[in-house]
Amino acid sequence: MLKRAIIPGFALILLAGSSMARAAQGDVEGLKSKYSSYTIEQAASEGYVRDAFCIDAASFGQPVEQGAMGFHATDESRIRGPVEIERPQALLFDTAGRVLGVEYEILADAVSAPPQLFGQTFTRLPAHAGMEHEHYALHLWFADNPSGLFSDFNPNVACPPGSLPPRQPVHSPEHGH
Repeated sequence: MLKRAIIPGFALILLAGSSMARAAQGDVEGLKSKYSSYTIEQAASEGYVRDAFCIDAASFGQPVEQGAMGFHATDESRIRGPVEIERPQALLFDTAGRVLGVEYEILADAVSAPPQLFGQTFTRLPAHAGMEHEHYALHLWFADNPSGLFSDFNPNVACPPGSLPPRQPVHSPEHGH
């Protein structure tokens, strides 16, 4: 009798999980459809401001082979929230002005716990050029990314020479910073 109760219950869990996966996939496809053809000018008309520099893994002290994020165009009015699937805080552009993906981000002090979207928990990132405060971020790549759909960096994306932000001084207790 117990076996008969467990099997239908397990089937319901699998069915619920696959419905959630389909819903998340639908959200991803909807976002791609909405944002993949955006231009920098269109993004600007909606409040997104493109940074003059490109962010790569080395900017975070990570191996350069991890790739880059590209050029961010951020809607600063949204970095304290809310986090909404249909309105990401940033768009990621390549050097030609094509959208590579989107980024959801929120200041760390604006939430009590790391947010989640698409079944993914946001990564806590340190302050860096373009975002001067600790924040939580979740990247969603439209461009092919061998590291994964939600990876912070994409090894297929590279920053062109001269496009990186100036190196920021390292703040450490030994140096009194």
